[in-house]
This record gives sequence, structure tokens and C-alpha cells, in this order.
Amino acid sequence: MEKASRYILMYSVLTAWLIMLTTSVVHAQNYSEIVPLESDSAVSNNADEDDEYFGAVSLIQTNQGMDVSLRNTYPIQDYGEDSSNYTLGKEDVIEVTVLRHPEVSGQFIINNEGKIQYQFIGDVTVEGLKKDEVKELLTKRLSEFVITPDVTVRIIGYNSKIVYVIGEVGSPGKIYMRGDTITVREALVQAGLPTLSAKAAQTRLITPSDDGKPDRKIVNVQKLLYEGDLRENLVMKPGDTLYIPPTIMAKAMRVISPVTQPINAAGSTGRRVYTGGF
Repeated sequence: MEKASRYILMYSVLTAWLIMLTTSVVHAQNYSEIVPLESDSAVSNNADEDDEYFGAVSLIQTNQGMDVSLRNTYPIQDYGEDSSNYTLGKEDVIEVTVLRHPEVSGQFIINNEGKIQYQFIGDVTVEGLKKDEVKELLTKRLSEFVITPDVTVRIIGYNSKIVYVIGEVGSPGKIYMRGDTITVREALVQAGLPTLSAKAAQTRLITPSDDGKPDRKIVNVQKLLYEGDLRENLVMKPGDTLYIPPTIMAKAMRVISPVTQPINAAGSTGRRVYTGGF
């Protein structure tokens, strides 16, 4: 009787699975299909389905204390990781070297007030400055104590600017930016690229806003990564989130897996009874 119940349950699960396959469009796991971009109306329809998810994203961004000002323009340009254009922020770490003066050289963390605590000259505000500007500022201040100071400033800790890559990627989570902006392609590479379960053509770039209504853009990562369409290489700014959704098949498997696992576990505990001689 117990064995019959098990077969009935397995049959029910398989039936539900077949119905889902016949009534839904399942995207191939090897990205063989390219899904067209959604229209504006389609985006707003999908937004209703994801309200709970986007609410969680907004909460994450708010808790991180990110600037939630509106950013509606995304120039298509790859800024790379040129630290000379990086503006310093809270929790960044810089290394200051003064030639022949190790007593005023060292590593300094930018505190919550945007300052570093520097010997001889006291607290110095460096938040919002580039490293060359910090060099100029320190050289001017140190010249009161050191004759012709030779100052070098290097950024060794990029901690103040963060974007989020979540969903179907190899390593979802925070991406610490080495510039004031980062491209979608660079963020995806750092996050381990989309997995086979990703609905890459329907990736969403979410920008927070003050009014609680984040700006959402559809990015066709399939075209960007595998066809070289740089029009999809949008620029992300601190606080932005890139969400790579799963395919319908991936969603279905995650629903079915908790049901089938107890059945498989129960089946593996059965004993084999052998009859006859060997």
C-alpha cells in the first residue's frame, strides 16, 4: 500500500510537470533562443509580479546608505578601472608616501566624516576628491613642515561605491567599484557571468529613486556578451542593482525539487531481498 501511494505521488508530480511544459514557453538552457526585448507596457506588467522582490532590493539599497537620487541617463561608454578618475568616499583606504619622510607616510582610512587623520596637520577632508587632488592638497599642507615634500597617493581599498548583481550568476552579491561608474559587462564578469539557468535576454537594471519608484531598464545580456552588441552595455552607478532572472524551466525545477527529494530519500532506504542461490 505504501509503495502504491508513492507511485501515485510521483505520477501526480510528473503530470503537473508535463502540463507546465505544454502551456509555457520554455527557454533553452544553452541560450539557443534570443528573447526579444520587452516593450514598455510589458515591463510594467512584469513589474506587478516582482513588487515583492523589488521592495527587497530597495530595502537593501536603503540600508547600505546609498545615494538614491534619480539617474535616468546611461552613456554607453566603458570607463574601465582608471583610479585617477575615482572620487574618494567613506571607508576607502589610501596610502600616502612622502619621500625620505616615513614618519608622515602610511595608510589611512576615510572615516564617516570624509576625513583622514594625518600626522602633524590634523584631520584632512578628502571625500569627493580624486587621488591627484589629495596629493596636491597634502603637498601644500606638508610644505609648512617639510621642505619641498615629494608626495605620492595611492588608493589601496575601494570600499565606498557598490553595485549589486543578483539572480542567476556565478557569484551574486556586492561588486566594489574601482571607478565612479561600472558597465553592465564588467559587473557581470566580476559576478561570474550568467549561469545556464539565466533568462539573459530579460536582465533588469534597477536604479533607486527618492520617490520609492525605482527606474527599471531591460538589458539584453545575451546580445551584449555573446553577440557583441555594445548598445546593451549600460553604465551602472553606485546603488544600482542588476537582476538576472531564472528561466521558466529553472523556476519549475525549484518548485518540484522539494517534493521529489523526500520521495528519492524514502526510496533509497528500501531493502533489496534476494531469493535463490548465487
